[in-house]
Amino acid sequence: MVNLVEDWKELEDYSRWCRYGCYQTREASDGMEVRVVVGRFGYIKAFEDPGDKLLKRIVNFCEAEGFIKIVGNVPDELFFVERSQH
Repeated sequence: MVNLVEDWKELEDYSRWCRYGCYQTREASDGMEVRVVVGRFGYIKAFEDPGDKLLKRIVNFCEAEGFIKIVGNVPDELFFVERSQH
């Protein structure tokens, strides 16, 4: 389970004590969404403006800290299932 925090600064401060983190950016119905997980804590926020200063700060921080960028999700039970060829 991931415990969500409300304030990005809290997660940013906490993450400096952790070795690993991951993040994901994706288009959402209301703009751009960013998700960050560090340890058992996470942060989710949607931004109407893809050029928002906080969004850029979050992505730059994740890249600088060497966080792993997540590009998608697959359920465990489907990961090794062969996809049908069409």
